[in-house]
Amino acid sequence: MKLVINEKTIKKNKLIGQVTTFVSLAVLALGLVFAFSKDMTKILYSYIALIIGFVLSQVGMYFSTRFGRSPRFDELFKDAFEKLRHEYTFYVYSSPVPFLLLGPCSIWVPIPVTATGKISFENGKWKQHGGNFMMKIFGQDSLGKPLLEASSNEEALRKYLATCGIPKEEQPPIKHIMVILTKNTVVGEVGESPIPVVNLEDLKRSVRRVDRDECEVPLSEEQTARLTSALDAYKKKGS
Repeated sequence: MKLVINEKTIKKNKLIGQVTTFVSLAVLALGLVFAFSKDMTKILYSYIALIIGFVLSQVGMYFSTRFGRSPRFDELFKDAFEKLRHEYTFYVYSSPVPFLLLGPCSIWVPIPVTATGKISFENGKWKQHGGNFMMKIFGQDSLGKPLLEASSNEEALRKYLATCGIPKEEQPPIKHIMVILTKNTVVGEVGESPIPVVNLEDLKRSVRRVDRDECEVPLSEEQTARLTSALDAYKKKGS
């Protein structure tokens, strides 16, 4: 497997996470100081500071979780994909979506899942039972909206490829796959989910099986070259 990674984006977002977290703590501390004042104006300022500090803390946690901790999501995916054959190229923050695996038959877009508890797909909706209540309040233990994320990813990818001169009818299939990254996640009934769900250790095996068993028309050398050229252009633009 070949790896194309945008280190500049990772470093920049890591710095954003660090700075935002530091600023949020400072703002929250300032709000706490104002809260002990008898001046009504300063008490009002304390509420404003607490709100701003909370919002900044959420931004900081978002960037720190994805870019400041090791192993990062992309590092986990890279290790899982590492032994794929040379026909595969893994793009990390180098395409319109955060993670993209270009294979011999299709484009794969892994969606990281860090929500804990039991997740299932019932009556056309994703549901999460259990998990860390406090982390849910802070938005760090939520399943999110995988269907909306997948739809947005596909729209962004197809639109970008079209601008690169690859019309939709000539673009390969785009396959999303939800990947469980934590040991505290239990997969319930997901048989009717439009997006397959796999544990990290099964990711490579699942991708290879689908590409082997369901690939009716592999990408030609010309198609692969055009896709690679388009994605390389995206990385250069974002560098």
